Amino acid sequence: MRDHPLKAIHVFTLGCCAIIAQSSFIRELLPLFSGTEFVIGALLSFWLLWVGVGAMLGGRRLRASRRPASIPYAALAVFLAAALPGTVVAIRLGRGMLAMPPGALPSPGSALAFSFIVTAPFGCVYGAIYNAASVLWKEQRGGLRGGITRVYLWEAAGAVFGAILFSFILIEALSPFQAAIVAGGLLALTAAFGAPGGRVRAGGRAAALIGVSMLAAFSPSIDRRTIGAIYPGYRIVEHGSSRYGEIVVAERGGMRSVFAGGGRVFSHPEPERCEEMIHIPLLLCEEPRSILLLGSSLGGGLEEALKHRSIERIDCVELDGALFGAAGAAEGESGSGGRRVRRIAADGRFFIERGDERYDCVILSSPPPVNLQWNRFYTREFFEHVRAALRPGGVFAFTHPSHENMLTEEHATVLRILERTLEDVFSRVLVLPGATAHFIASERELDVDAIPERRGARGIDAPFVGEGYLPFRLTGERLDEMRTSLDRAGDPPLNTDARPALPLHELVLEGRKTGSRVMAGFGALLRIPSAAIGAAFVAIAIALFCMARFGPAARPRARAALAVSSVGLGSFLLQVLVLLSYQSFAGVLYTGIVMLTALFMAGAAAGAFSSSMREGWGRGAL
Repeated sequence: MRDHPLKAIHVFTLGCCAIIAQSSFIRELLPLFSGTEFVIGALLSFWLLWVGVGAMLGGRRLRASRRPASIPYAALAVFLAAALPGTVVAIRLGRGMLAMPPGALPSPGSALAFSFIVTAPFGCVYGAIYNAASVLWKEQRGGLRGGITRVYLWEAAGAVFGAILFSFILIEALSPFQAAIVAGGLLALTAAFGAPGGRVRAGGRAAALIGVSMLAAFSPSIDRRTIGAIYPGYRIVEHGSSRYGEIVVAERGGMRSVFAGGGRVFSHPEPERCEEMIHIPLLLCEEPRSILLLGSSLGGGLEEALKHRSIERIDCVELDGALFGAAGAAEGESGSGGRRVRRIAADGRFFIERGDERYDCVILSSPPPVNLQWNRFYTREFFEHVRAALRPGGVFAFTHPSHENMLTEEHATVLRILERTLEDVFSRVLVLPGATAHFIASERELDVDAIPERRGARGIDAPFVGEGYLPFRLTGERLDEMRTSLDRAGDPPLNTDARPALPLHELVLEGRKTGSRVMAGFGALLRIPSAAIGAAFVAIAIALFCMARFGPAARPRARAALAVSSVGLGSFLLQVLVLLSYQSFAGVLYTGIVMLTALFMAGAAAGAFSSSMREGWGRGAL
């Protein structure tokens, strides 16, 4: 084929589109799993599986067809460009049906099945178009070295460019749907105006240009409507997207709720939650002057803290600065606090680690650590940084969902892990019972009986920590019952950065609430000793070696297939391990996953290029 050849820009754009698609799909799907990163391996494997299926089917189709490969390439490129934003819309519609009510977690099995199905069209078409590009370049450049390897290199280069574009430009300025339109539009226009073989006429080019322009013009309306489909029954007040995920302010029945990443962050008004979260630790301080609110300023927390007249400075820290604007839309603009209040958009953990401020009280409000991002605020290392940030006699407090009455075994284990981890850092730890368990830690004695007296002396108007409510929660019988439940959980492992113990236990607890068999399986895994798991992997490795050396796989082609498969498995596990480790320490996988994935591809492409330049590869090298 000698007519207008496939150019590098086509494959470059293909790689750029693919990395943006992969990142957008993962960002949209993770809220179905409460953001837990343990499903990233499954989502990436779905992607690889469908790309492989598409490549295999596309290859068969190309071999059976007598037409030039340039014709299916152009058609597939246009279809792929439309499938990218279409898949984002399909994911949002599916989330609206699966996660009911909004903010709730669907069954993990149904969420995984939906993720598997919804990524199939794009993945299959991408595999087919990649195959078509490889055939085109193989014909033009001659042989494997000039064809498939060249496609792989330019696709990886496009992926790196797409990662930079997505991480530093698109994610800051556009929603995932609008970013998908940009990526799809680039692919469609490249295919229309520079199609290999010159098969696209002027009418087709005009149609592609008009279609992309109209989709871009209507994208804000489509974006809003599809976001609304995720929250049926709510009126969308505001919605937007930041580098950390989508943010939605929705109203229902006179109450406004703020959702981030699919989960409910807070609702307003919600006086019981705010009063207990803020006043219990502040009333345990003799005279608080400077306090740090990590996520706990939203939803009315700041207004409650300002009731303590002795406070001279309040630092309010949120990872996503856009939440401050969302909170203003939900709460109104009252209670700014003047010069006493600093609103800081930063990662709360890094703020404490790197700051030199000292506080009388640090109050943390974070979702339960069902994922590694939130788990970073419940580890021994984080508690050590908090202790260093407290003034002598300072108080640290956070809450965790609990039960008014008897705790289940799973619930008691989660609370006991939190208590043990705190006790490893602080000399005094209190766990106060209720529908929400309050964890209070300090280096001095904590006197709960002093709360009513100090509340009266300070003139704090807070009914939910008043004489008619709080003493009932903290009776001797309830405190003893909480102590008995925690002691019954024994001595589970501490929660650390390097060995996070809480996320899997939290997922098992969620599974107990929803009756999920998948989560029950996680619970069974937790009871298997780590040494037994290691021994199983060693046994599998020995079995594969024996198959390659002595069994049916000892034949050259079978041995090569086994070698390639084992390398693929190892590299995939390494990639997932790097992503999870990055999240465990950095906590910003939403922005990092695209760059980490692109760099992995770039490294693989560099290896492919260097190996293609070497002659005489044989079985020994393999």
